[in-house]
Amino acid sequence: MTDLPYLASRLYGTPLLIARPKLEVILGVVARKLAGDTLATPPPDALMRSDDVQITATGIAQIPILGTLVRRSSYLGAASGLTSYHDIEAMAESAFADPQVKAVLLEIDSSGGEAGGVFDLAQRLRTLAQASNKPLWAIADEAALSAAYALACAADRLWLTRTAEVGSIGVVAVHVDESAADAKAGMAYTFLHAGAHKVDGHPHAPLSEAVATDIQTDIEGLHSQFIDLVSAFRHLSSDAIRATEARVSRG
Repeated sequence: MTDLPYLASRLYGTPLLIARPKLEVILGVVARKLAGDTLATPPPDALMRSDDVQITATGIAQIPILGTLVRRSSYLGAASGLTSYHDIEAMAESAFADPQVKAVLLEIDSSGGEAGGVFDLAQRLRTLAQASNKPLWAIADEAALSAAYALACAADRLWLTRTAEVGSIGVVAVHVDESAADAKAGMAYTFLHAGAHKVDGHPHAPLSEAVATDIQTDIEGLHSQFIDLVSAFRHLSSDAIRATEARVSRG
């Protein structure tokens, strides 16, 4: 695994719709990989492809939504346990266009992922179902959290297993201050740049109050979009959704 900076760029300094326990696990794993640990890579035939839709004898197309969700994936992404919104959209388009398919079921076991692209995909799933006049169902088995819950909300019906978790309707961003580690290592970084905000949030200095405020404003805006999406799809008031304060509920 040679492109870990790419993986880290998808995690640090960008808004995420992901549950806290999963985020902590990913942060720990990526930190170890960046420190030099090896990362086992599965063979190409083990990676999810857009033809992984399974159709039952009764005409139900089953679309897997598994692991951490990102807008775009690749061999690197799949090897790191990521599922892309583009792959999910391709599977859904194929399923709804198939004349043998009578209904589509999203099989979800995900704690969420990237904010970018998730709301568009949720709306796309609802549009495909309406245009084809075929039911869109979802099951949380065992998790539909944050970004995964946004996708589950697009379904006409959402089932949960007894121990499944849903919710976590919130947004998080991570900033790592590496300045103390830099000083310990005898490193000092100087950024020469044009544009006052060009290097906002870089990890080699503490996060300034002004930059933290800008990031928080972005987070609040995405949170409002998330709430509006859930409100429209689940027929709940925005106030009721906001009052959950990103809590997780169990089946």
